Amino acid sequence: MFHDFKANGRPIVLFTVAYVLSYQLQRGVIFPLESQLGWEITEKASMLFLPAGVLLLSFYYLRLWFIPVVLVGRTALYLQFWGQPLFVDALVQAVYLACWYPFLLRSFENAGWSVFGSTDRPSFTVTGVAIFQVMATLGVSIFVTAQSLIIGQVNHDQAFQYVVHYLVGDVLGAMVVMYLFYLTATAWFRLKTPDR
Repeated sequence: MFHDFKANGRPIVLFTVAYVLSYQLQRGVIFPLESQLGWEITEKASMLFLPAGVLLLSFYYLRLWFIPVVLVGRTALYLQFWGQPLFVDALVQAVYLACWYPFLLRSFENAGWSVFGSTDRPSFTVTGVAIFQVMATLGVSIFVTAQSLIIGQVNHDQAFQYVVHYLVGDVLGAMVVMYLFYLTATAWFRLKTPDR
């Protein structure tokens, strides 16, 4: 167990930092651009949420070792976004995500579909990633919206709109990050592979 943690320590730290930094980009660039649209709901849910893509990429690489990324990163993002000392609420969301992603992947695998490829071929398809992210975000958005309604962060008349924006933002953000990862990995592979 300790050996596994030691082997995954650097990627855990790297993905946690990338997750937090992607949110700083989100907060400093994307949120201000979205606020120009004049939509009230974009104050609470982005239409292009890049940290969702970083989280998905960390889950793709680390599987269960992505849990520290979620617990630390998601809690930090929640507290930064809401700007209130809501540590327990933040941790509840992080724990839910840490359980939901592995549960969803196991459900797909039990149904005979290796979303991220098999052990022999750990590749992913755009369709598989998109469907996985849609299902992951749907489960998370319903949970987060219910939690936000209970603690008064979202009004009842905005709940459905919040779920839709959350779904669109996380899925688009994940697709953008995974596509950029694909382009980077392909370019890196071409540089490392000599022409024949």
